[in-house]
Amino acid sequence: MKKLVKSAVVFTSLAFIGVSATMITEKASAASTETVQSVDDQSIYIPQGVRDGTATEEHDGFEDGTNSVLKSVPLLRATTGYPDVNSYIKSNKFSTASIEKQLKSQFPKFNYRNGYGKPEGVVIHETANNSSTIEGEISYMSRNYNNAFVHSFVDKSRIIQIHPTENGVWGAGQYANARFIQVELVRSKTFDEFARSINNYAYYAAYLLDQYNLPVDSAHSDGKGTVWSHDAVTRYLGGTTHTDPVSYFNQWGYNFNSFVTLINEKYKAIQASKVTYDKIEYDKGVTAYARVKTAPGNAVWTRPYKTEGAKLVNQLSVYQGKNMRILREAKTPITTWYQFSIDGKTIGWVDTRALDTFYKQSMEKDTNLTRYVASNKTGEAYYKVPVADADVKWGTIGTYKSEKLTVDKQATVEGQLWYRVKAGSTFIGWTKASNLTATSPFDKIEYDKVVTAYARVKTAPYNAVWTRPYKTEGSKPVNPLSVYQGKNMRILREAKTPITTWYQFSIDGKTIGWVDTRALDTFYKQSMETPVNLTRYVASNKTGEAYYKVPVVDADVKWGTLSTYKSEKLTVDKQATVEGQLWYRVKAGSTFIGWTKASNLTATSPFDKIEYDKGVTAYARVKTAPGNAVWTKPYRTEGSKPVNQLSVYQGKNMRILREAKTVITTWYQFSIDGKVIGWVDTRALDTFYKQSMEKDTNLTRYVASNKTGEAYYKVPVVDADVRWGTLAAYKDQKLTVDKEATVEGQLWYRVRTSTTFIGWTKASNLTTTTPYDKIEYDKGVTAYARVKTAPGNAVWTKPYRTEGSKPVNQLSVYQGKNMRILREAKTVITTWYQFSIDGKVIGWVDTRALDTFYKQSMETPANLTRYVIANKVNEAYYKVPVVDADVRWGTLAAYKGQRLTVDRQATVEGQLWYRIRTSSTFIGWTKASNLSATK
Repeated sequence: MKKLVKSAVVFTSLAFIGVSATMITEKASAASTETVQSVDDQSIYIPQGVRDGTATEEHDGFEDGTNSVLKSVPLLRATTGYPDVNSYIKSNKFSTASIEKQLKSQFPKFNYRNGYGKPEGVVIHETANNSSTIEGEISYMSRNYNNAFVHSFVDKSRIIQIHPTENGVWGAGQYANARFIQVELVRSKTFDEFARSINNYAYYAAYLLDQYNLPVDSAHSDGKGTVWSHDAVTRYLGGTTHTDPVSYFNQWGYNFNSFVTLINEKYKAIQASKVTYDKIEYDKGVTAYARVKTAPGNAVWTRPYKTEGAKLVNQLSVYQGKNMRILREAKTPITTWYQFSIDGKTIGWVDTRALDTFYKQSMEKDTNLTRYVASNKTGEAYYKVPVADADVKWGTIGTYKSEKLTVDKQATVEGQLWYRVKAGSTFIGWTKASNLTATSPFDKIEYDKVVTAYARVKTAPYNAVWTRPYKTEGSKPVNPLSVYQGKNMRILREAKTPITTWYQFSIDGKTIGWVDTRALDTFYKQSMETPVNLTRYVASNKTGEAYYKVPVVDADVKWGTLSTYKSEKLTVDKQATVEGQLWYRVKAGSTFIGWTKASNLTATSPFDKIEYDKGVTAYARVKTAPGNAVWTKPYRTEGSKPVNQLSVYQGKNMRILREAKTVITTWYQFSIDGKVIGWVDTRALDTFYKQSMEKDTNLTRYVASNKTGEAYYKVPVVDADVRWGTLAAYKDQKLTVDKEATVEGQLWYRVRTSTTFIGWTKASNLTTTTPYDKIEYDKGVTAYARVKTAPGNAVWTKPYRTEGSKPVNQLSVYQGKNMRILREAKTVITTWYQFSIDGKVIGWVDTRALDTFYKQSMETPANLTRYVIANKVNEAYYKVPVVDADVRWGTLAAYKGQRLTVDRQATVEGQLWYRIRTSSTFIGWTKASNLSATK
């Protein structure tokens, strides 16, 4: 028997009790004298409003809509026409709401009768308000909590906790308040909403029971359990008069027992989600076979035992004595497990310690043997693994009778030797070694070579065609030889066995097989061919005839027709007489053609002979287009093919490249716009330029100033193909005319510079008038200067506007530098100086832009005796009286203590200089301050 009040959860409407403590005690005593405490211990569990006298059960603000509570309670679903609620929830797969927390700090906190966090169950309430919402209920309760409050509210889409479940509440009378968590269900307006709210309600009840480690046990019928309706509290505990949620459930065809069933399902799901499973450390495919060794105490499971999803399949003893094909191996903390199948059906997983594994891949060893199927073993089987198991049987070895087999692995399984075999590159499988033999059943092929020949059937009876020479490895019958009677058989290969010589042949391009050569009449062999060296041409009436790979009429070796080589010179390098017919093997130039009947060719050439072919320089235009064409070579000569009608080139300049003569006429090869076109009869052209029009001459000319953009050409014709450039490159240069020609009324000059051939240009582009200033004199001078006026002045390779003058640099580049004057030249414009700096010749500059600080005219004769001052021995002497490294000759140390003669003096930029010498040697210029009159 359960106790009257066991750990419970009470779900009620919030109609709390406003009766005296005496009445409560009496009611509790009537319900149970075992569990109800005295009223003195219960006061904390009575709402403050009831204790103060401001509220009663009938007037606490939380009504359930009935005063009739002590009546029989229906446990079966009412017949309302609604679907079964639990089935409806499952079929729609409703999810549950998440649990929200809106804890109210104003609510009083007190422990359950057994202490903090020790509820004994859950009370099921409903709000008894058809128009309320979950937020409205919480708001109302938050303002009137002294009359009543609960832990949580639930509706169709939300679960909201407003008070810690570790503490008690005022929701169902003092006895329930001391014991239970209490939750309110908000009413719904439709069946679907009701079902969704019940789904959330059941989940939340299960969640709370699981949280406090309480079982699911309904108190609705016996007052003993963990799940209490408010109605059950009224009937078994007292302290309240409410009957919810019974009548509300009945409205929707639902009852409390069905609700507890749903709670139990949710509870089990929560419990199941917390089950701990063994972890699988690895799971891999394996190849092995085993039998049961220890059946007692062992079972077969859908997955390794104690792992997630593992369910019992059978006791292991069921499979005693059977071959168990091992499929996978898995490791858990307990042991290692094998997944196995029997007769092709996967059974489950078993502890490896309960099995005797008689085959593993590790038993296999590499080997390299040649074997053949024993003649009395063709019905024996081969398998995927070395175990006789129908599940891994792949076939019978008779399939490979008379084939050479390679053994690449061997294994001894339960005392039986097995071989793994393959045929060529085809993997076969495992078979017992006793099914094979090392003795070959085949004839040996002594040689096998490519041959070129043709034959026909001579003796068909008792002869056949084989895939390989008869009685050799892999030989299988193809057809009786009579099938090929009268056909040309193209011989591809020749092989020799101890029996005979064999030919492999094809017909109509398809390889057929091998046949005994003695059964054939070979009418063509390569040995029939003989070398020859002849010239032939395709006969005009034979262009449709064929040529072949070999001298036999066979579509399989036909390569084309002779029309391709019409009018070409052919060389015959071999000939052969086949069945009385003479054949020639021909080629065109270096291109091999093939074999054709000699009767298709002729020795007579169809071509005109070219008497000469030479390069020429000329230009022409079309004169007579009708009846004339352009050819790849002169018409009717070897290799000549049509290019185009001549009319296509009407009006174009045709550059003549070559001239050739045939018996018919003279021919020109021409190009247009740089592209070689072909050959044409000279009589159809008007040649407007030939080299014979050119005449020698000797003239001097210059590019006219307004003609620098005009072109010059390779020949005296305006043609982009021979255009070499523009005259701008030769502006202001003296040009020599060495040839002239008048072409279509236009005078042309061939010009050159003193060193470079230029080309032809129209005479009108040139002038006899020189564009250059004349140099009146050009002489060497000795002087030094510096830049005085840089702006507007430049340095030139020659005096500006004289022939060959080009700019070097702006004069400003040399500002502040000593400029050594080398030469002086005079033009009509001014006088020019050529100068160098640091020993490098720079160019010419207008003297007016310079300040000349030294000239030879500054020097005056002198006759003085001087000596090098002792502390001046390292001072320099120069070629001229200027400090410039370019004219520095040495130091005075060489002349220390010697008597020196001063023969000239000059004052340069305020500095007195002496030109000195010894009695026999000219020295140079040095500053006077470096010398002394006394020794």
